[in-house]
Amino acid sequence: MRLMIIGHLEGHISAAGKIALQRGAKVTHCDDYQQALGALRNGKGADVVMIDVKQNIGAFIEALKLERFVIPVVACGVGSDSTAAVKAIKAGAKEYIPLPPDPDLIAAVIEAVTEEQTSMIAS
Repeated sequence: MRLMIIGHLEGHISAAGKIALQRGAKVTHCDDYQQALGALRNGKGADVVMIDVKQNIGAFIEALKLERFVIPVVACGVGSDSTAAVKAIKAGAKEYIPLPPDPDLIAAVIEAVTEEQTSMIAS
């Protein structure tokens, strides 16, 4: 599984990346969504994207659609900021994960989102 992480979140997002690596994922980190789009255009694939809620999630998801990248997006934010979570979901994110990360939650959400994507393709 290939995970792309966008943003920093006070170091918490790198902890999420380490958890994903320990679970066998290949992790790519980008500073912002424009850099992530460039990486995708240059062949860095991703099965799921985790993005900092401080990034422009709506613009990123629109750019993915315009360029025909079909990748589920999971928003992440420090603490349980319900306003940020709702805004991210309305912008098109599939899930919201509060940080600092819980290893089992990270694994479960990534698995669920990628399984959902696979079942949609298989149907």
